[in-house]
Amino acid sequence: MLRSVRQRSALAESLEAGRATELAHTNLHDLDLVARARRLDPEWYLLYGGNCEFLGRWGEAADAYTRALRIDDRPEIYVNRGMVMLHLGRTDAAVTDLATAARFDPNVLNELDGELRARVAAATGLR
Repeated sequence: MLRSVRQRSALAESLEAGRATELAHTNLHDLDLVARARRLDPEWYLLYGGNCEFLGRWGEAADAYTRALRIDDRPEIYVNRGMVMLHLGRTDAAVTDLATAARFDPNVLNELDGELRARVAAATGLR
């Protein structure tokens, strides 16, 4: 199930908004079907959060990433939650998450621009 959702999520990134929204709804439905069995799988939460992002459900996406971090401390989870925090207008929380990710992987800074990059670099001590 997760493989199918992962594939549809990747496909949704390349589709027009209406079709991507439809796939995201399908993915969330399928993820809900296996939620109980996957509650200790960070991949489930990453997929759930990503599909919530497609739908603009930022609070749910942030919650999914927070739950994933309780299971696994991976930089991509911090990046995802940090970007969601930006959408929620929580810049300080975004900087904190992105700085944590950059401490794991300094290449995270290369994905950021302008003031955000400067703030994250200052928070990590990296340049």
